[in-house]
Amino acid sequence: MVVVSREPNSMAKVVILTHNYRVVGRIYIKKGCRLTDMVCDARPFIAVTEAQVWERQSGNSLFSAGFINVSRDEIEIILLADEVDCGGTDLGSLGAWLLEQRRQEKERDETQSELDLDVEIGTPYDSI
Repeated sequence: MVVVSREPNSMAKVVILTHNYRVVGRIYIKKGCRLTDMVCDARPFIAVTEAQVWERQSGNSLFSAGFINVSRDEIEIILLADEVDCGGTDLGSLGAWLLEQRRQEKERDETQSELDLDVEIGTPYDSI
């Protein structure tokens, strides 16, 4: 059983797949609650912050938003982003995409360290 933290509420980075979209963002999970339990007990919509949305089939980026609601009934797959294993040889589009996201995040962190800045580089709000 994966428990996100011992804090009353914690944010967890997740990947959500619906029939048409791939959503990456953060959701609140109550203390001691598993992701599965949170989804089963959720209201009709799940709040996702720091959301990035892509078209699932083409992989085209559609938009980024500070907050969106995702219909619980439309979710086909939801998983903690940190628990995705991309070590296999046949990654598929999700695995390849996650590896690319991790590579870009590492590059941003390295650039930020080199510049010794206290601000984030490449936030989802850059395109707004």
